[in-house]
Amino acid sequence: MAAKPKKDRRPTNEPSGSSILPNFVGTGIAFLAVVTPLVSSEGSPDRGAELWLAVAWCLLLVLWGATALMKPKLEIRWSWTETCLAGFLIWLAISTWFVAGEGNLRAAFNSFWDYAHLLIAYFLIRQWVVNDAQRHAMLSTMICLAVFVSSFAVYQYLVEMPAQRAAYAASPEQFLLDNGIDPTPGNPLRSLFENRLNSTEPTATFTLTNSLAGFLVPWILISLGWLKNSFSVETNWKRVGGLALAIVLLGICLLLTKSRTAWLATLFGLTLLGLYGTSMGRRVSWIIPAAGLSIFLGLFMLGFVTGVLDVEVLSEAPKSVLYRLQYWQGAAAIIADHPVFGCGLANFQGYYPEFMLPMASETVADPHNFIFEVWASAGTPALLLLVAAMVFWTLRIARDPQPTDETTETSKPDNEEDAQSALPLWLGAGLALVFAPLLQMIMQEVPPDFMPLFIGIIPTGFVAWTLWGKPITQNLRLWLSIAVAALVINLLAAGGISFPSVAGSLYLLAAIASPARPSVLLEDFQRKLVPLGIGAIGLMVVTLWGIQPSQARRTQMSLSTLAARRGDWRAMEQHAKLATAADTWSKEGPSALANVYYQGWVNNADASLEARQPLLDSFEDALAVTFTRAGHSFPLHASAGQWMLDIYRQSDDPDHLLSAIDHYREAARLFPNRAIHHAELAWALHLAGLKEESVAHAEEALRLDKLNPHAERDLERLKVHDPGPWKTVENQKPGPDPELSAKQVVENLRTMGG
Repeated sequence: MAAKPKKDRRPTNEPSGSSILPNFVGTGIAFLAVVTPLVSSEGSPDRGAELWLAVAWCLLLVLWGATALMKPKLEIRWSWTETCLAGFLIWLAISTWFVAGEGNLRAAFNSFWDYAHLLIAYFLIRQWVVNDAQRHAMLSTMICLAVFVSSFAVYQYLVEMPAQRAAYAASPEQFLLDNGIDPTPGNPLRSLFENRLNSTEPTATFTLTNSLAGFLVPWILISLGWLKNSFSVETNWKRVGGLALAIVLLGICLLLTKSRTAWLATLFGLTLLGLYGTSMGRRVSWIIPAAGLSIFLGLFMLGFVTGVLDVEVLSEAPKSVLYRLQYWQGAAAIIADHPVFGCGLANFQGYYPEFMLPMASETVADPHNFIFEVWASAGTPALLLLVAAMVFWTLRIARDPQPTDETTETSKPDNEEDAQSALPLWLGAGLALVFAPLLQMIMQEVPPDFMPLFIGIIPTGFVAWTLWGKPITQNLRLWLSIAVAALVINLLAAGGISFPSVAGSLYLLAAIASPARPSVLLEDFQRKLVPLGIGAIGLMVVTLWGIQPSQARRTQMSLSTLAARRGDWRAMEQHAKLATAADTWSKEGPSALANVYYQGWVNNADASLEARQPLLDSFEDALAVTFTRAGHSFPLHASAGQWMLDIYRQSDDPDHLLSAIDHYREAARLFPNRAIHHAELAWALHLAGLKEESVAHAEEALRLDKLNPHAERDLERLKVHDPGPWKTVENQKPGPDPELSAKQVVENLRTMGG
């Protein structure tokens, strides 16, 4: 029987009574929603740590589909918003496969499942969280989560971070060694570690401070809206106290992050709260600010894509704004080069340097703007589908009647059945706080840290106690809409649409704010099988192509690292081979294997070339495999160029020098505005006797060096890589003077004509 519209009536949830499975689904929804910001990272999806979340959400979809088979009729809440989101996900899957052969397919596949599990979460929340008690419980648990991470962030700022700085000051070298950092002065990793150590911005359970700040934005606004409701008719002083504590903790944490983007988004939300949360807002149509903001942002981004606006035009902007404008200009160039399928999910960092300005600050992993990120990564169709979903959601929210907004808290009748249906959500949230350290240990392969639980449990428990009870419904959709709008503003200037720990709040809020009335009714068995089938297929795909190869690779690479610490070269080789075979999409295994063979070749220089030939052959094979899995990577080509130059210095084979030049050329092509790449290419061309081209790249290196404002990339502070001729090799040109900087080397090349 075909799907047909469902008449408007009171929304229903899963079957009531003693059925355990529906309640298990609700517990799982809250558990995963709360645990995600506690265990996931904002690092590269290449590792595959967040795939476990995708497995869990697919499993929940299977269980929810199983409950559907128990009912004679399956009610689904579906609209044009969900249709566009489904199309968006399908296009992400299509664009992911176009990454193979040039980009990093492993990172793209894993990132796809970050998007996929967020959309599965949105769908399940739409279907399960349907009454006032459930909405109140889901939002309350997320406010409690915000209190939890804010409490730990304040503890970090006051206790943990000062203690770490004191320990480092007492014994810097030992502290660095304990953290796996080479203590050699001038080591870039040491400098980066020291900069992070001296930073005063807490991260709580997040990896990035901006992610923590972005997560807090919607929940401080929801708390403020609920605080206003608590003063309605009869003041609920218990809730006033709990919400006041939540707002204070979230506000302090937000200030400590020093995230100007989050501050701006919060200010935007506060403005909307002041405007529409009062009687004045009833006389001002929401269309006016929404249309004005949309037109401004649309014209602004169109100006970047078409080239009307560029960084030079806006060069007077503050530094943080200027950096973002640089990111967006680079993203616009990627869009122009890959308009249909994009450069690939989680592949932005590999393509951005090709279009990066000489004065830009860093090779960022995303453009710090969710529209540019989706557009550049997955192409124009993906962006159009996502924007269409947002438009349909906005229109439906604006047009749907809001009976709860016209009802005061005291006039709402109690419903014992609804209250009981919310208990699984509270249970899931509580379990998430307790088990998060163990899950983080499994997912991130780090020791469990129970300190957030010890610090946050008391304030979180107090806030939960104050929010327990009668649901807050007055103006709820208004508060939700304002929170969504503020979070979107944050995502427009800070990015994070692909981070489950940040974007999860957006999908959760959008799902809860959507109308709860079922719109599609499925009665025949075959159609009711669809959700279960989709979940089962997703579970199989993410397990067989995601979890299994990623976990096997990570295990073998960990064993290879342990073997390296023991100096067991054979074990390193064996585990790197197993990692390469276990995950045929990842570059990590073959890259490590190539490094093993390279080290084995150059560190046995006293052996004959014939005896070392098998090592060289294996090295070249491993390098070739690496570039088939991630060819669009300037760091890989730069390293390969240095490796081949070292091999040439010992072998005296000109083919090895030409191979080094080829890799240096590719590094310079993929990152044309990096001075050191042109400097090393100029030196290799000099060794090959290609004088004119050597001079050209030497001049380009000096030109770019003048445009570079960043000290760490200054040629005066860098060296040109070249070990010089091996002691048994004659008639090679000498290496550069070790005392000379890269700038002095290329100046000499220009002076002497290559």
